[in-house]
Amino acid sequence: MMNGMVFFKTRELGLIRNFYASLLALPVWLEQDSCVIFKAGNQLLGFCTGESSEICGTITFFFDGREQVDSAYTKLKNIAKTAPQENPAFKIYHFWATDPEGRTLEFQCFEQQLEPYLTLDEGLKTRRSIRQYTSEPVSDELLNKVFELCRYSPTACNLQGYYYVVIKNREILEKIVALRGPSGKPILASPFAIAVASQGDISHRKIQDACIAAYHLLLSAKAYGLGTCWVTDMDKDEIKDLLGIPHQDYIACLTPIGYPAEHFPVPERHQVSDFVRYL
Repeated sequence: MMNGMVFFKTRELGLIRNFYASLLALPVWLEQDSCVIFKAGNQLLGFCTGESSEICGTITFFFDGREQVDSAYTKLKNIAKTAPQENPAFKIYHFWATDPEGRTLEFQCFEQQLEPYLTLDEGLKTRRSIRQYTSEPVSDELLNKVFELCRYSPTACNLQGYYYVVIKNREILEKIVALRGPSGKPILASPFAIAVASQGDISHRKIQDACIAAYHLLLSAKAYGLGTCWVTDMDKDEIKDLLGIPHQDYIACLTPIGYPAEHFPVPERHQVSDFVRYL
């Protein structure tokens, strides 16, 4: 697998570094004597000292939705060339700006479903429990792509005893929620739900294997723009009977799955020093 980056020559490396690091808040990925490389999601953007400045082309940054584009416009209004607007030809919402040397910048969001683009660290930081979903259906083709990533969930001794049960029967889902109680209601907010389980007669660590497979599903769904919500306390014989799951197997959770109708910012978290100890 290859990765990539784009470089531009600049006559004002200090000025450009300050602009992208301070105003655009891009983290520095690598800094050398005459070059600085920024990381913007899955984009690596480098600037190196040269006798002239390369300003051709367009540097595009994209967000999850219109709200973030509008927020960026509010912050960058002084350098913006246009206000945010819809572009139906490309199914985007965007505005234009320029950097201090005159490079064209575009800030946009796509208004269509995308193939995975999140980096691993972004996926880990931005996954959220979603309890409200749109009515847009999730295709079997897309769901199979999610499960293709789930094939790589680790298991004890690589016995791969985990499995997923896709539940589209509304009557069954309602019965499960009735058994689970109010905390199970998110299951009914999406078009369907998925149970994550492991085989008791195969797995040496059925609880751990099922839990890891469940989180692998949540992260894989996030990669394809889908929302999930881990609903616990599902390892009950009555629920297993509804799903045709043997009693010796273990159910880690049920999760609704679909396109999110709500979005949340990254919340405050503990500092590393609060939860790491060295012996």
